Amino acid sequence: MKKKVTFDKPTASEIKVKQQELESSIDLQFETEVQEVFPVVGVGASAGGLEALETFFRNIKADCGLSFVVVQHLSPDYKSLMGELLSKYTDMPIYRAEDGMRVKKNCVYLIPPKKNMTIFHNKLYLTDQRPTTGLNLPIDIFFRSLAEDYGEKAIAVVLSGTGSDGTLGIRAIKGAGGMVMAQNEASAKFDGMPKSAISTGLVDYILPPGEMGDQLIKYVAHPLISGNDSKDDVIINEGDALSKILAAIRTRTSTDFTYYKPNTIVRRIERRISVHQFDTIDDYMKLIVDSPTEVNILYKELLIGVTKFFRDPEAFDILKNKVIPNIFKKKKSNESIRVWVTACSTGEEAYSLAIMFKEFMEQENFTGDVKIFATDIDKDSIEYASTGIYPESIVTDVSDERLKKYFIKNSNTFKINDSIRQMVIFATHNIIKDPPFSKIDLVSCRNLLIYLLPIMQKKVLTTFSFALQNGGFLFLGTSESIGDLSSYFYTIDNKWKIYQNNEGIKQSIIDEFYVPIIKRQPILPNKEPAHKITPENELFEDISANLFKQFVPASVVINEKYDILHVYNDINKFVKLPIGKISLNILNMVPNELSIAIGTAIHRVMKEKKDVLYNDISIEIDNKLHFVNLLVRPFTHEKTKANLILLIFLPADKATQSENASEKFDMSSNIGLRIKDLEQELKYSKENLQATIEELETSNEELQATNEELIASNEELQSTNEELQSVNEELYTVNSEYQNKIEELTELNNDINNWFNVTSIGTIFLDLKLRVRKFTPAVAKFVNLIDNDLGRPINHISYNFQYDNFFQDAESVLHTLKPIETELKTTNNIWLLLKILPYRTIENAVKGIVITFIDITQTKKYEEQATRNRDLLHRVLENTPIGEVMVDKNGIINFANKKAFEIFNLHGNEESLDDMRLFFDSFFSQNTSKPFASITKTKKSIFNLEGLIIHQDSPHLNVNLTGSPIFDDFGKIDGAVFTIFEK
Repeated sequence: MKKKVTFDKPTASEIKVKQQELESSIDLQFETEVQEVFPVVGVGASAGGLEALETFFRNIKADCGLSFVVVQHLSPDYKSLMGELLSKYTDMPIYRAEDGMRVKKNCVYLIPPKKNMTIFHNKLYLTDQRPTTGLNLPIDIFFRSLAEDYGEKAIAVVLSGTGSDGTLGIRAIKGAGGMVMAQNEASAKFDGMPKSAISTGLVDYILPPGEMGDQLIKYVAHPLISGNDSKDDVIINEGDALSKILAAIRTRTSTDFTYYKPNTIVRRIERRISVHQFDTIDDYMKLIVDSPTEVNILYKELLIGVTKFFRDPEAFDILKNKVIPNIFKKKKSNESIRVWVTACSTGEEAYSLAIMFKEFMEQENFTGDVKIFATDIDKDSIEYASTGIYPESIVTDVSDERLKKYFIKNSNTFKINDSIRQMVIFATHNIIKDPPFSKIDLVSCRNLLIYLLPIMQKKVLTTFSFALQNGGFLFLGTSESIGDLSSYFYTIDNKWKIYQNNEGIKQSIIDEFYVPIIKRQPILPNKEPAHKITPENELFEDISANLFKQFVPASVVINEKYDILHVYNDINKFVKLPIGKISLNILNMVPNELSIAIGTAIHRVMKEKKDVLYNDISIEIDNKLHFVNLLVRPFTHEKTKANLILLIFLPADKATQSENASEKFDMSSNIGLRIKDLEQELKYSKENLQATIEELETSNEELQATNEELIASNEELQSTNEELQSVNEELYTVNSEYQNKIEELTELNNDINNWFNVTSIGTIFLDLKLRVRKFTPAVAKFVNLIDNDLGRPINHISYNFQYDNFFQDAESVLHTLKPIETELKTTNNIWLLLKILPYRTIENAVKGIVITFIDITQTKKYEEQATRNRDLLHRVLENTPIGEVMVDKNGIINFANKKAFEIFNLHGNEESLDDMRLFFDSFFSQNTSKPFASITKTKKSIFNLEGLIIHQDSPHLNVNLTGSPIFDDFGKIDGAVFTIFEK
């Protein structure tokens, strides 16, 4: 029974059920799409890239399980033949990308001219290139979108080309955990793009294009890349291979990754294991132990910073409109603004902020000082950022106005100008263990916290709160948040993670992360700590001080450089401060007499390591002569092992005990001894000075030789520069010639295209595999071809004519090189002349076949009409009672009707005339005129000529005839026609 259709309004429950069904359908579709995720290889190429692409795809199997997206710099004025050219080197289907086209495995997709291309949720999207004269970088644009969409499944390949397109894109690929290949410079026709990519240190494989295919297949086939094992619960235990790897990195770089998320570290290590094709992490650990280079590479990969100028423009707009004006509003004209950019990587973020602050200062006429502290743990990144030189590909991130105002263009690079560079101070800094900056107005820390464990995230945020001034601002990455520390910050913008420090709360920076961890010793019962202060300690200190003051003589402790370190009791009567620059050298602070004694005694003590006691040293104090005894004693500090000397000044009237016998100080002899010591020191100094001079002279000679070599090298470079100038001129000439050739080829291509469009001859060009290369529009009447059939085998195409051996004959011509020509008829009664011929190049090489279809229907009609007319005339002549004869230029009969055969008494038919070779004039009697001879002589017709025809076996026959000559194109007799009447 047929159900009645109604249009009642659905109930709420029915709507809910429909929604659930729709959501389930969408979820099922989404899950199906997710299961089909496979690696996508972005291939970037420019000048000289065609050969590299051909070689690259020649070594890729059609069932490799990958998808390839080729992004090349294409001319906007010419039609690209890339698909046609690459189809010769791969069996994978090749498609020109269309907007919204889904990417499939084992397929190749080509970027169209005048377009930029991105990928999102496994679909390709096209946008028009900017109609400006600026630099367009389609490779960087696609690589960045590929990194965002495919993450660890993204693969980038950089082939031959000029410039630096692709360099910024591979940073994004590596930051997402993908893999990067680059063509080696030796095999590249133009090494600009590969060289720029390699210089980043992020390229995993540097190979010629012919070797990339095998390595690519091995990489994606590795279990860690192709598998789906989860590593969410990895724990870094002491003693295992992972811990040893981290320990090797810490030993080599002094960087501890203990507080980094294990999953991040494991993924990076897994990728390096896949690159080296190891089976286990233990094998990779052995490589780490033996290879400092691999340690550095892994270290770099763990620190890869995905950054660019003005990343997230909307976030920078909020900084410009809300944050920066607020910072300046709180500052006086003489106060400086301090900004801290942590994990600055290669400096783009720091310079972007500097440019924004500079623009605001120029707009508001602010003359204060802005200092931006840009820090990172990676020394190489800091050195790169300090140069302020970036590839020309930054034009995709920086506006033309800012490029002109704040950058200096140098060939293929842009350099930050001095006004911006002076605002930024770069320094290496470990946010985990190094002390933070203070009194900061803005902290930018984007996409660092996501790599740290929660406990370290909290610690870093606490550090930022301490570093920020009251009301200072914090700028985090879009995937980060302040978590449990929400009470320490106000939210300015939740989407772009911009916060303001809470003025009411200030966090202490000193905690277990900045104070060394010391194991506590167990405290024994009933035992006081040794460092505890008690009243008894204070009593002993007072007693010691009184004893020193009462019984210890005036003494001085000096080091080996004669500098005073400590003084006991009053030595002012022996020591005075020198006039002029302050010096703690004891010899400059005592009278000359005492200086000689001290200098001599110290020299002996340092040489003999024994006490020296000089008695009765006379010195003048306050215009009075005094005598003093000097005891000089060496000793070594137990903890520092420093060699020190103790000088004790004793009154001359007090006896002194020493291990060595005392001696009376003789000024004259000691002066001589002192002079001798000084002479020896002077000699030693002279020898050292002479050695230093000789070394300097040697170094000077080497520098002179080096300078001469540099001069020679400069001359060679000058010569090379002249040669390069000459080569450059030659290249200009060659370029002009190529330009002319291109114009000729363009004209020729236009001529061919126009001929294709206007010709009525259908033509198909097939390659060596009998795949369609080109065809004229006229062929569509006979063969069912459309534009999308380019590259398809001809035997996949249907046709509209009767020819059972069409494909077999095409293969036969390709193998035998013998042309085939035949006539055939279409299903709609059109006659065709079909020709199958080999396709030959200028060098006579066979590159396929050419099939032509010529419409001969009208010719066939004319032939049939002529045949009918001929048959009609033949019947008329056969039935006429008058003899009709036609002869050629030699007078031989080539036609005679039935009546003529009777008149000449012949037996046979028309077909037998060729064999009989009868001369028309031979049938006439010699007494009568010869008809054909008469026409030949006069070149005029004859009328009613009487003649006598001789018969061999019957009576002669009198006839009356009329004849007319037949002329050729040159006016010569070519035959004659005769009409014969019997009398």
